[in-house]
Amino acid sequence: MRWQEWAENWLYNTSADLWRGTGLDPKSGLSWEALSVHGEPLPNLQRRIRVQFRQSYCFARLAKQKSDPTLLTPAYDLFQTGLTRGVCAQTGHLVATLNPDLSTAHVKHDLYDLAFVLLAVSALIDAGREMSAELAWVERQLAFLKADQGWHEAADHPLPRRQNPHMHLFEATTEIYRVTQEPRFLKMAQECLSLFRTHVLTSEGDVLEFFAADWTPYRDDAQQIEPGHGVEWIYLLDHYETVTGQPHGVDLEKMFLRAAATCDQRGFLPDTCVPMSDTRRLWPQTELLKAALVLSRKGYALPEAFTPDDILARFIVDYLSPPMKGGWYDTLRMQTGEVVSNHMPASSYYHIVVALEAYLRPSDESWEVVGPSLPQQKAKAASGPLNLR
Repeated sequence: MRWQEWAENWLYNTSADLWRGTGLDPKSGLSWEALSVHGEPLPNLQRRIRVQFRQSYCFARLAKQKSDPTLLTPAYDLFQTGLTRGVCAQTGHLVATLNPDLSTAHVKHDLYDLAFVLLAVSALIDAGREMSAELAWVERQLAFLKADQGWHEAADHPLPRRQNPHMHLFEATTEIYRVTQEPRFLKMAQECLSLFRTHVLTSEGDVLEFFAADWTPYRDDAQQIEPGHGVEWIYLLDHYETVTGQPHGVDLEKMFLRAAATCDQRGFLPDTCVPMSDTRRLWPQTELLKAALVLSRKGYALPEAFTPDDILARFIVDYLSPPMKGGWYDTLRMQTGEVVSNHMPASSYYHIVVALEAYLRPSDESWEVVGPSLPQQKAKAASGPLNLR
């Protein structure tokens, strides 16, 4: 844990100050989609609605860990503003993107987006906010997407079926179960786990991305493997086991070694290994760190240069050293390390926050089961606007 002091300062001071300050648009109350690497807002970009809920989740999570109400306020306000701006008045569906002038660009009712609404609800409940109405709303929206197996990816039932939204729904339902202890959320998480074990995870330890309507994997050029998702699942599976007390039944070591084998000579994961990418984004490296923390805690012998300290040290050097403190470089070139992107997407903040908190709290049991169940909580009116249908 030789990077503990650095990680605490970056997480709870430097980056938190940047993203709850410059990172928020004072006129709309929404997060900017991205900042430049010099910390300047980029107002001409479309804004994904999921970013609002990811940022809300980050602020609420940091507020919980530091008992900091100055972070809980923007977490809650950002959530409510995201709903106000992000629900289509005609259909009641969740908006996917807003134009720079904040008019609606695309209404998709996307499963991935809704998973992050639910995840933000869980963090706000955990931090002490009453969120009964918001939880009921997102449950209704998810029910609209329910399929015979899993959930449809959007309102128009597009193909291919995708593992990624189901992974984040697994994450969100595990967390909302942890804070409410409501069996219906455990059942949803179990369904996502069953899909993962039956259709998504290969016998070699790879995580497949794309599927037909019946969950038959796409083949050849239509398929893709992102090793970052492989290691991301390791952390989520371990967290599920901790929260529920139920075994996930997956060989985590095999998955880790399979993903690590795709790294370049310096130990960075590519964006995809099928097909092989020549770029490496920030987020797969954060997931590699989280997976290494899980295996280290469980006593597995990690490959050389893949200890949590090793991974974090090179991550800091390559990604967390832009001109603006509290920011990052998002995309680099494999092999050379050349910086490809000149902006930092706000969406990447979620990955860094969870990874650094996992590093600072290596025992996952510190995320206690909260309880009691939500209906037993004292009801009170939520402060601020609530635009739900």
